[in-house]
Amino acid sequence: MDILLTLLIGAIIGFSAGMFGVGGALLSTPLLRLLLGMPAVLAVATPLPAAIPAAISGSIIYARQKMVRFDIAWRTLVVAFPLTAVGALLTGQTPDAVLMVLTGLVLIWSAWSFIERGWQIGKRGKTQPHPADSPNQAGAMMYGAGALSGFLSGFLAIGGGIVLGPAFMNVAKLPTKTAVATSLFCVACLSIPNTITHGLEGNIDWPTGLLLCCTSIPCSMLGARLATRLHSATLERIYGALMMAFAVGFTIWSLW
Repeated sequence: MDILLTLLIGAIIGFSAGMFGVGGALLSTPLLRLLLGMPAVLAVATPLPAAIPAAISGSIIYARQKMVRFDIAWRTLVVAFPLTAVGALLTGQTPDAVLMVLTGLVLIWSAWSFIERGWQIGKRGKTQPHPADSPNQAGAMMYGAGALSGFLSGFLAIGGGIVLGPAFMNVAKLPTKTAVATSLFCVACLSIPNTITHGLEGNIDWPTGLLLCCTSIPCSMLGARLATRLHSATLERIYGALMMAFAVGFTIWSLW
């Protein structure tokens, strides 16, 4: 039964990452905690081995469609890389309850970003786009987004797309699909040092992590292919609403 549940969680990780560029690793932590009863630190870091191939396979699909802005991604990653290791080193020093509550709160934030993004997509085309920020202001904000995404990527073992997706859309003014694709590429890059650091710290259950890969990889490619055709405001809102309900329930459970 645990094997089937693990494979299901892997499918959720991959499909969510490929379809939306965010949400896969973040969802897997509470699922591993609730369905498999994993200790908090292991539940946080174990999805990382599955996140790498899932994010890479999804990124390849987007790159072939020429949707990834590599110039913006590399400038962001320069700041994010070192802070990923810092966050990962702090994970094992943090109480289990704190890790789970913080995961729930970040999940709520992520869910709201999907709902808000869905409304923005729906309004796009009816209103004029906002004027771009000045180059200096936009550059500073992108470096800040890179720093925050890097730290969260290490500390909660998430991809960082929860920060980068909105930043690429609202600050870099990228179209939604391009922002998702660029965010997923950054997630793939950040997952590598993140996995190495957490692995050295003993925070990863490797058999479970490798089992997650069995379904996360094909589902990531499926999600990315569907996203290039079906991404819509309605889809964003539905996914955000479902994630919000799950996030609130998990946060309450963690506090209980």
